[in-house]
Amino acid sequence: MKTIYIPSGETVCYENLITGRIVVKGCLKVLGDIKAKSISGDGVIYAGSVSADDIRVDDLETASVTCRRLLAKRVQTPQLIASESAAVSCYLAASYVETGRLTVAASEICEAKADEIIYLTPKKRSLFRLLLASALHSLWTHLTVPAARGKPVDAVPAAEPQDAPAGESEETKDDELARLVAVFKLLRDSGYTLKILPGTPEENAPRFGAGCHGKAA
Repeated sequence: MKTIYIPSGETVCYENLITGRIVVKGCLKVLGDIKAKSISGDGVIYAGSVSADDIRVDDLETASVTCRRLLAKRVQTPQLIASESAAVSCYLAASYVETGRLTVAASEICEAKADEIIYLTPKKRSLFRLLLASALHSLWTHLTVPAARGKPVDAVPAAEPQDAPAGESEETKDDELARLVAVFKLLRDSGYTLKILPGTPEENAPRFGAGCHGKAA
């Protein structure tokens, strides 16, 4: 499977881009369409349209997005269709969103069609913490309020706060950690076990020089 790699600090341009895997550390600009199996990296993508199975980037600005799973910090697109899930940690601007499970913080959405919508409190999160928070909110909802399935779900309240140890300020309290502990206790009492599996590091892909290129296939 051919890999296109955009190094950090470089901008690469295409008219259209069709390939197996795209890793964007810098900036990718495509006048027309992007079609790939997977798109990842902490870079920025501007394109006419994007189609992929899995998309995991920091910034995405395009006329339309079609994928199975989307994970990003910021997304601006008139149309977002993610058959399984879409999670945007910082800001999502879209006219129409269709997905199985939608997780957002700050957003401007005209119309959303989703089996489950989770609203998170806007705060700085890594993409991993976004996925974790989304999974915990969804799990908590399914275990505690089954009648709410298929309806928008606001951020699940954290466990009852306890007095902070001496020397610990209010700023050091982590609501998501409290939720994690509460979900862990709930799962343990129900006979479940939580397990964290390590991911596979991305392979070092061949480097591409900056500048504009023609159509890739």
